[in-house]
Amino acid sequence: MLNSTRRPFISVEQIAFQKRGDSIIFASHPFSESPLLLVSGMGRSGTTVLRNCVAAHPKIESLNQESNYIFDLMRNAHITMDNDFRVKNLVVSKDQFWRQHQQLILNLHWPQKSLSNKPAKPVISTYSMLDPRAALAMLAAFPKLSICYIVRNGIEVVSSYASFKNFQHIEFTKCCQIWAARYDMIQLITHNPHGTLLRYEWLNQRRDLFQAGLTEAFQKCGLDFAPHCLSPLETRFHPTKFHGESRSDAKDLDKRKDRWQWWTDEQRHQFTDICGTAMQELNYTIPWLTP
Repeated sequence: MLNSTRRPFISVEQIAFQKRGDSIIFASHPFSESPLLLVSGMGRSGTTVLRNCVAAHPKIESLNQESNYIFDLMRNAHITMDNDFRVKNLVVSKDQFWRQHQQLILNLHWPQKSLSNKPAKPVISTYSMLDPRAALAMLAAFPKLSICYIVRNGIEVVSSYASFKNFQHIEFTKCCQIWAARYDMIQLITHNPHGTLLRYEWLNQRRDLFQAGLTEAFQKCGLDFAPHCLSPLETRFHPTKFHGESRSDAKDLDKRKDRWQWWTDEQRHQFTDICGTAMQELNYTIPWLTP
């Protein structure tokens, strides 16, 4: 027996579209020509405070929440376009392929009905995790894209994963692999004119460098730095307490890099094997290897 309570299909009449020749295309989103500032980075690396700083800019329309569907969609889009057989079987041109992905992301994240009563802002922004495939796909779909990426010491990130309730189920080795894999993304950001790399330690020790990085990311979107964008730094803090750590040390962000002292010898060996090269390239010290 059919379930009479199932949701109905969306009709063609409910979808905004235009007919051009023999093809149907989605109507252009109001943000189609707007620069997109995409915030990214691995969890527990300062991504929340970074996207709060970006969202504080008065000329940015920010969807200030995680939008990892962008990663899922665009990574697979790049896989498709990197396969000659799949490209040959496309029923649309490459330009149309990327244009439709752009329109899909815009319509999913900024529904046009929600924009009707809002004053127009020149730049839009959101957050998504990225790998090189997803990032290259976003660059193909959004010609006016700027990616602002934040990186943090691997010891701090792996330890934070172990003490943060949302990530405690992930094994230590897997956490190391996730962090080390981000180095490929960092290399892409460093060598791409659309990318800006920020470091977590600048939040505490070198706010002048953090401000300079934000300024660079804004300028790539045609904006000047706004002093109010630093205000989220005064209220940021997602407290975690690592096992064996005192409460006072847990509250001291500068001591997060010392959490390795509660790792086992096996964990230190695993971290060195998996993350050693990336740590060295990013100029982070591995204390137990330092004379």
